[in-house]
Amino acid sequence: MGASTGDLVNRAAFRTVSAQDQARLDEIARQTPRQSRQSKGAWADALKASDPDLSAADAAVIVGVVKRVIARRAAYRTVSAQDRARLDEIKAATPQLPGQSKGAWADALKAAHPDLSAADAAITVGSFKDDIARRTAFRTVSAQDQARLDEMAAVTPRLPGQRKGAWADALKAAHADLSAADAAIVVGAVRQDIAKRAAFQTVSAQDQARLDEMAAVTPRLPGQSKGAGADALKAAHPDLSAADAAIIVNAVKQDIAKRTAFQTVSAQDQARLDEIARQTPQLPGQSKGAWADALKAAHRDLSAADAAAIVGAVKRVIARRAAFQTVSAQDQARLDEIARQTPQLPGQSKRAWADALKAAHPDLSAADAAIIVGSVKHNIAKRAAFRTVSAQDQARLDEIARQTPQLPGQSKGAWADAQKAAHPDLSAADAATIVGALKDDIAVRAAFRTVSAQDQARLDEIAAVTPRQGRSNAAWADALKAAHPDLSAADAATIVGALKDEIARRAAFRTVSAQDQARLDELARQTPQLPGQSKAAWADALKAAPPDLSAADAAVIVGAIKQDIAKRAAFRTVSAQDQARLDEIAAATPRQGGSNAAWADALKAAHPDLSAADAATIVGTFRDDIVRRAAFRTVSAQDQARLDEIKAATPQLPGQSKGAWADALKAAHPDLSAADAAIVVGAVRRDIAVRTAFQTVSAQDQARLDEIARQTPQLPGQSKGAWAGALKAAHPDLSAADAAIIVGASKKRIARRAAFKVI
Repeated sequence: MGASTGDLVNRAAFRTVSAQDQARLDEIARQTPRQSRQSKGAWADALKASDPDLSAADAAVIVGVVKRVIARRAAYRTVSAQDRARLDEIKAATPQLPGQSKGAWADALKAAHPDLSAADAAITVGSFKDDIARRTAFRTVSAQDQARLDEMAAVTPRLPGQRKGAWADALKAAHADLSAADAAIVVGAVRQDIAKRAAFQTVSAQDQARLDEMAAVTPRLPGQSKGAGADALKAAHPDLSAADAAIIVNAVKQDIAKRTAFQTVSAQDQARLDEIARQTPQLPGQSKGAWADALKAAHRDLSAADAAAIVGAVKRVIARRAAFQTVSAQDQARLDEIARQTPQLPGQSKRAWADALKAAHPDLSAADAAIIVGSVKHNIAKRAAFRTVSAQDQARLDEIARQTPQLPGQSKGAWADAQKAAHPDLSAADAATIVGALKDDIAVRAAFRTVSAQDQARLDEIAAVTPRQGRSNAAWADALKAAHPDLSAADAATIVGALKDEIARRAAFRTVSAQDQARLDELARQTPQLPGQSKAAWADALKAAPPDLSAADAAVIVGAIKQDIAKRAAFRTVSAQDQARLDEIAAATPRQGGSNAAWADALKAAHPDLSAADAATIVGTFRDDIVRRAAFRTVSAQDQARLDEIKAATPQLPGQSKGAWADALKAAHPDLSAADAAIVVGAVRRDIAVRTAFQTVSAQDQARLDEIARQTPQLPGQSKGAWAGALKAAHPDLSAADAAIIVGASKKRIARRAAFKVI
């Protein structure tokens, strides 16, 4: 045919939207029709003036051009008044020289303002972010990373006439662990363009076979678009994730995730969201973002995820809107005070401002900094300023990095794997700090999902009994739970290769005993979910009706995660007498604009007897977040001297992790408790108590427990919890503590099982 992609994209047949969206766009066009002799660009500007929340994508559909053409127009490059003043200041400080191109001007701006983002530079010079982002000046990395990438480029140089994409594929073939981001820097392209290439959408052989099977069962029809193909796959395989569908159809996950077919929720949740949408419908010409804001205003407890599902957008896009970054009045006042003390300087980017805030307020969290500067927590958390550790921990991590340095061309993930191999006790958090990555990105790697040989054999047996059979991680986890009712979310996550939190929130893993379920059903019947009421608001109502309701039980009833419910004000209640006592403490030592943690430290200094639980209640956070702070790990002068002596006798070796050091302390001091060891090494007691070295018993007791284990051995594929239940059934007098030692679990985990709660 000889037509270009742009020619085809301009054709109406290739610009399909849902009937609902088309009706909305038609209404916008009707309200602001095209004037005689008005160009498409001018019409788009007029549409934007009439509907300030109109996106470039929607305007492009209305006027019949490509989104890119509209997106570069000044009317569609709007920023807040505060950001506009900042960019104008940058522009005035480094103006465009006569004859200087936009790209060269952007380079000059970057040279004068090293922290300037490609997005801000593009707005300043009047260009596209992607065009600026690929320029050398905006592809800066650390000297160490640059040397690593240069080494890769030297090992696999670009061949004569080889395109950037083909070179990236060659680099990936030679360096299997190379990320799309690193490859894009090497070849001088945009990460998104590289990430969608087949070579960078690799999965394990097992997962590839599963996806191939799905593709064979539901092949793409002739002329069917990638999106339509993904929808068909979803219809045939309801549990298919957007990520997996994107790999099959060779698209980007974000493009698939925003499709209606992939925004499915339970029938109960759908009914709730439909009611919210009915109460606050989309107005004629109202954009998705503006509608989401209106929904939030009408339903204060509405989450970004739910709003995104209603309006048909991606959660991340909604979550960054101001309406969804709300905090309590108390927290807002605190953040405003921090911002007042360390204001954004003229021309300073959001990220640089966040760094400055961290420098002035060392205890500031990435989440709080993100709210202040108007960014996303994820973008702030990855910055070096927010990945700080104590001087002692930094020295330990530096030693690990020195013993296992990054090899030429080795990616961050591969380096983390090498460190894990050399230091088996290294945590994902520590490895992430060393290599300069996010904990979640490291935690999902196979090297960091290790279990004991005994546990691996047990999990392999469970997997063999209930194989994947082409199912997604989540669907397989559900099937495993159905076949092995006692399987924990952690074990299921290890088998299927996912994060524990992703599995724990699934309905199949939120089971309780029949007796408890009946109790919770009765509570739900007495206080049912109102039309349009969110899960969190329903939980608050449940708490008001039976005040003794725990966050765990409320989470089961409403179908949420315990942590999300536990942080709500309704579930952080104390008696009137205790509240008065805590109010008095807070009044005596008020917050001075610092973070929750800093305030807790100040409270502890003023009130040495204050517990971590009480401090957490006062400052409005979790006990676990406070209890691990140095100020709350205090002991008497006599005990401290004793622990210091133990520490001096068995010091931490270079590169030795806290857990391994605790084991060494236990070996040298057999009578050392987990609580004392935790204080010495600077860890949480629970993390130390579950280690094998601290689950020792006398020779006589060990012989007794070995005999019990011999009489009732662990069956193939039987979980620790199920084995403990079987031990209890065979030995009714067995305590949770003894059962935990036998099966190799924590006492707390076993004690909460129904078999051990009998009276």
